[in-house]
Amino acid sequence: MHTTADPPLVTRKVTEKITFSLREDGIFCTECPPNTVMTLEDGIFSTKMTNEIQGGVAHPLLCDLSNVIKITKDCREHFAGESHAKTIAITALVVTNPISKIIGNFFMGLNKPLKKTRLFTDREKAIEWLKLNQ
Repeated sequence: MHTTADPPLVTRKVTEKITFSLREDGIFCTECPPNTVMTLEDGIFSTKMTNEIQGGVAHPLLCDLSNVIKITKDCREHFAGESHAKTIAITALVVTNPISKIIGNFFMGLNKPLKKTRLFTDREKAIEWLKLNQ
């Protein structure tokens, strides 16, 4: 049975808009502080940091959108595109409120990410899915 305790972190980097964490089990996590607005510049920076922290090796991504209130169109296009796809193996998007659900559905429906991506309202189920689909 899966416990709610997260495994130890290999690496963690906190920036103004995004916290990046590479877990010991190989899952790469991103989360934002409350009321975050993501722009194209933020998306490009996120992709760069993801690549650097992972050492150029694509890992499963657990992206928590719960605190994001807006992602610009060009930022969504970047995250769905080729340069970002090179940095991730598979993506679970955690959407726990109405705004994050709208953002997640927009991303899935309009932007069509290149890597396998799924929305979750439960973080633990998202982690289980990532582990099963690595």
